[in-house]
Amino acid sequence: MKKTIKVLIVDDSKVTTQLLRTVLEEEPNIEVVGCAGDGVEAVRLTKQLRPDLVTMDIFMPNMDGVEATRKIMQHCPTPIIILSSYVSDNESKIVFNALQAGALSIIEKPKRIQGEGFSKIRRQLINSIKTLANVHVVPRKLRQELKPTVIQVTKTAAIYNILALGTSTGGPTALGSILSALPENFPLPVVVVQHIADGFLSGLVSWLQQKSKLVMEIAQDNQTLLPGHVYFAGDGAHLVITKGDRTPVATLEGSAPIDYFKPSITVLFSSLAKNYPGTAIGGLLTGMGRDGAEGLLLMKQANCLTFTQSEATSVVYGMPAAAVSLNATEQILDLEKIPQFLATIISKGEYSYDAKNLDC
Repeated sequence: MKKTIKVLIVDDSKVTTQLLRTVLEEEPNIEVVGCAGDGVEAVRLTKQLRPDLVTMDIFMPNMDGVEATRKIMQHCPTPIIILSSYVSDNESKIVFNALQAGALSIIEKPKRIQGEGFSKIRRQLINSIKTLANVHVVPRKLRQELKPTVIQVTKTAAIYNILALGTSTGGPTALGSILSALPENFPLPVVVVQHIADGFLSGLVSWLQQKSKLVMEIAQDNQTLLPGHVYFAGDGAHLVITKGDRTPVATLEGSAPIDYFKPSITVLFSSLAKNYPGTAIGGLLTGMGRDGAEGLLLMKQANCLTFTQSEATSVVYGMPAAAVSLNATEQILDLEKIPQFLATIISKGEYSYDAKNLDC
């Protein structure tokens, strides 16, 4: 018999709270154990009720969702999913601060039981709750965020032309950790597929730009990709990388979703296996499901360099585990070691690196 997942709903809207309760209580293994109308009550009820997971609104009276997340993670660590409506870029930066504070994921807040997109949001919410309720979270002390140490790339071996990263749950903070440590003169273009609710990508790009010396942008069709720039696959289109005269070129494709995902990490990785055999680097980071695993295998078979984030440092060890099971990864790396690994690879064109090197 499956364990019942106890959920605390935090939202200052009674309409939204009732909608969420209705959606969640349709699931036989989910129980809503309480509802809070602001951050102060959220902290109190989390301590009192000990839920398996909290759904957290951001903009609330008395104490917002970011501060409530900080306090919960400090005093009573509990998996937290941020539920937020589409907001402006400035407001969405606040949403991503909640991830920095310890929340695990951001999901678009459902607005009504019926309507376009509801089934997709409902499926994502239920799947996330069932997965993230089992994530072990640890206390976070209140402290100033330390500036990351920026690694140095002393020279370029001219073997690699492009770096591609794919991620899902836990991705924003993982990307922040990696991209903030790469130097302004990073000699490759970086392309990223991040699974995220529609409408939040531009906010993520702005949030990451505050942390990194690289230039962050959303990829455009037929765009030439430049070193030191990070290009994100936009909402609702696959990102394919083709060969230009001298540099990689981004192409946006409107083909069908792959395993519900559009953009798909596997589509991105597959294009690099085809167009940049032996000269691309592919990394699969924390995330649910298995998107990207097959694409990473194609990259490895095309003599590209492949790596995955370690289980110990992944919020959800889904996509990396799928890649490992396919024998698609050459290196399994703790998150904090990835920037220096990349610097070593790009400078020397080879790796003799103190990491969990797979003989595969």
